[in-house]
Amino acid sequence: MKIDWLEVVLIIFGLFIAYQLLKAILGGSWQTESLIIAFLVFNLGLTWKLTTKFEGHMSNHRLKENIR
Repeated sequence: MKIDWLEVVLIIFGLFIAYQLLKAILGGSWQTESLIIAFLVFNLGLTWKLTTKFEGHMSNHRLKENIR
């Protein structure tokens, strides 16, 4: 399984957001608005990554259909 740089960045960013969320729950760190914006950016990154994987997967199927 190959992990590219975008997956590594998303994993690190997700762990950082989870850490900040725990700190906010326990009484400190980021404001609520900052956490919401961070979650939205993280969600956008995951959506973009999954979309590109899905498009690559579908193009493989199209190639197999054209060969037949």
